[in-house]
Amino acid sequence: RLGWVDRAHELLDFFLASRRPAAWNQWAEVVGREARRPRFIGDMPHTWVGSDYIRSFLDLFAYVRESDRSLVLAAGVPEAWLAGTRGVAVRGLRTPYGPLDYALARSGRELRLDVGAGVTPPPGGLVFRIPGEGAVQRVTINGRDGACVSRECVLRTVPARVIVR
Repeated sequence: RLGWVDRAHELLDFFLASRRPAAWNQWAEVVGREARRPRFIGDMPHTWVGSDYIRSFLDLFAYVRESDRSLVLAAGVPEAWLAGTRGVAVRGLRTPYGPLDYALARSGRELRLDVGAGVTPPPGGLVFRIPGEGAVQRVTINGRDGACVSRECVLRTVPARVIVR
């Protein structure tokens, strides 16, 4: 949520790699860097650790930003996930504004976001945070010129198609 996409993914990878014992596919209450060092690991399975991981992972795709009552989309999606023809798709993600569906993919120099009709835009709108750091040449929202501020485009209606060049 701070805009540190690379750091967020480093932490998510660290926590996945730090499951002990690794073959158990769960998190302990206490995580250490040295797998062979004997230590207290707390009670197992420790479900609040797993649920925090899942909640944080879902925030990569969408989260409610209370400061402007918006629903922020794709803020944690790294540009590497968008390569190829498939990109990223979200289907039926539960939000306070209804189920969210969207697809985000890159084709050459064009980035395309398609948002489904199931979600109701909140008072602050659906805020699409454009992944990456490259220059934004032009944005269209539903075929019309759109404006983005600080790599954020606000969508007020759905379904919506955003094309970023």
